[in-house]
Amino acid sequence: MTIVRILAQATEQLSCACIENPQLEAEILLAHLLGKERIWLHLHPEFLLEDSLREQYMALVSRRALHEPTAYISGQREFWSLSFRVTRDTLIPRPETELIVEIALGLVRHERWQRPFILDLGTGSGVLAITLACEIPEAALVATDLSFNALVVARQNAERHGVLSRVSLLQADWTGPFRSYEAGIYPPGKAVAGADRGFHLVVSNPPYVADKDRTLLAKEIINNEPERSLFSGKDGLGDIARLIKTVPRILRKGAWFICEIGYDQGRQAIRMTGDTGAYKCAEIRKDLSGNDRVLMAKKI
Repeated sequence: MTIVRILAQATEQLSCACIENPQLEAEILLAHLLGKERIWLHLHPEFLLEDSLREQYMALVSRRALHEPTAYISGQREFWSLSFRVTRDTLIPRPETELIVEIALGLVRHERWQRPFILDLGTGSGVLAITLACEIPEAALVATDLSFNALVVARQNAERHGVLSRVSLLQADWTGPFRSYEAGIYPPGKAVAGADRGFHLVVSNPPYVADKDRTLLAKEIINNEPERSLFSGKDGLGDIARLIKTVPRILRKGAWFICEIGYDQGRQAIRMTGDTGAYKCAEIRKDLSGNDRVLMAKKI
């Protein structure tokens, strides 16, 4: 069967299963199976697939028709134009999270940090820490996650992108294992005075979906992605509140905290930062859809 015919067949099956963008999804799966770029499929529409490849491909399409995410089927997801391995132990990276990277890079330039020390809390597949390591060659980073299996994936991604030597991976429950900055958090091999201890920047994409919003999530999300990475109590603010309260202890003076939040959580997040008395310049950045997306606040 030719590429053009099997893509038509797959597109019809995915369309009947109510999969969004069925032709695109069909092309992504076939390109993955063949190890080609999608454009290659369009340049070789009459290429004949062997029966064994056709069977493998239609098996992948059947999985997608059951609303299994394409990222889990292929084991890959692009973030910041980089390819990352993902598994069911990790959240699938979203384009909206790239806003954290944009803000972080802007802060590094604005603050003129020569060798920024950065912490990524709840790293998952490692997209934030690894992307920042790729973009800031002089940075030293620590990436944590409560899930050991997620850290295995993050390590593989760090190796893939050549930054493992600068990204330390640690199994941890948020800021739990870290001492306060006064006690001496600083990059390996660099002993410094108290004012210069602690992280320059802490980033996080914590769980923030409210339990009451569970029914609003797509089948692909609710039936496949790890619950611990999605939900955070009745109002979705449980983990965000904990981070806002504890992160200042590990930031150096004038350092920044950047945290992804839910579409309607900006007002509460700003209020919580104010209640701590530890931050200034707190603001909410919105995504391209105009929804609350990222909290950023500077330590006093």
